[in-house]
Amino acid sequence: MKQNGRRYLAFLLAVTLVIPVVGHSRVSAKTLEEIQQEKQENQIHQNETQKQKDDAQKVVDELQNQADDLGATYNSYNQRLQSVNSEIADIQNDIASTTKSINQLEKQLKQAESDQKSQYEGMKSRIRFMYENGTDSLLVSLLESGSMAEFLQRAEYIAAIASYDRKMVTAYAQLQESIKEKSASLSDKKNKLAEYNDTLTAKQDELDDLVMDAKGAYSAKQGEVSAAEMTVEQFNAKIEEYRQQEASLAGEEAAAQAQLAQQIAQQQQQQQQQGNGDENGEGGGENTTPPPAEDTSGALNGYTDADLKLMASIIQAEAGGESYEGQLAVGTVIMNRVKSSYFPNTLSGVIYQTNQFQPVRDGHLALVLERGPNESCTNAARQVLNGYRSGDWLFFMTKVWADHFGITGYTMIGNHAFFTKWGAN
Repeated sequence: MKQNGRRYLAFLLAVTLVIPVVGHSRVSAKTLEEIQQEKQENQIHQNETQKQKDDAQKVVDELQNQADDLGATYNSYNQRLQSVNSEIADIQNDIASTTKSINQLEKQLKQAESDQKSQYEGMKSRIRFMYENGTDSLLVSLLESGSMAEFLQRAEYIAAIASYDRKMVTAYAQLQESIKEKSASLSDKKNKLAEYNDTLTAKQDELDDLVMDAKGAYSAKQGEVSAAEMTVEQFNAKIEEYRQQEASLAGEEAAAQAQLAQQIAQQQQQQQQQGNGDENGEGGGENTTPPPAEDTSGALNGYTDADLKLMASIIQAEAGGESYEGQLAVGTVIMNRVKSSYFPNTLSGVIYQTNQFQPVRDGHLALVLERGPNESCTNAARQVLNGYRSGDWLFFMTKVWADHFGITGYTMIGNHAFFTKWGAN
């Protein structure tokens, strides 16, 4: 009886896994071992693809950093080019303004030379007149004055004309000299501006080349970034395919577990009817009297530190995010199984029984064992190993799946539904 019960509950216990919600699925023809093997392979492929995606993302990040550096270089060169272009425009404006000023000075110089020439010609004419008419004519002009005042006036007039001619000739000469000096200064400035403009133009050509090279390198690197990003997206799409396959396998697993559990429940019912029939002296007579409940109380005598760590680790793997009450409930289920005739009679036998606990299959339990369980789960483990029980439960799963499989009479603690037997109570 104990052997049959163990086989029965071994199958039933498979449905205690916490599985994502799926719709009603067609019962899979695959065995649980085949489905779980596919899930493990799917997880391996998913992990490998995730690593490839992470590596590809690192390449994207590195390329983007390089592109950012090239972009910064391009912007720097472009800003310097714009500055040189602006400076060249200012220099060319200065050259144009200086050229205009030089042209104006040249016109003024020509006018001054013309005015000086006219003044000089007038002065020569007056001197020639006095020479040709002789000094006598001037004296006659002065002596013919009607009065001393007129005489002085005429003498002053003659002197004034001579003085004016001398001053004007001198002034025009000075003006020409000033104009020539300004023109020379402006010409020198123009030459220097032209030389600086040539320097800036050469610099402009150099920066043009640098800008074009930097822009080309930046564009090429951006193309590499885009290609690398497409690779990351391809890995994302592949990971999504694996996740969808994982969800599909979870549905197949749940359907297979439910089918097996129902088959074993029917076998148990038939065995119970046969046993009751034998007791009544009848071959399979109907008897609805339920068998007496097992006593699964008591401590695990002589448990070791390794047993404590194993119990605490499976509690943390299954209920690390639950309350302390929820952790005690998971520990209670495990100890009830150890004490039950339907399960192995050792702690490790219960925990590592085939297809029983998801954390055993997916490696989560091994990870917790390696790191060490936390204090809360260790305290819960010690308490149940020392004999504490919060119920007579042998199973637990999420409420969604408990309702999906028609389990009734369960007790909700946190996110888990705890119950003693499969089916309606």
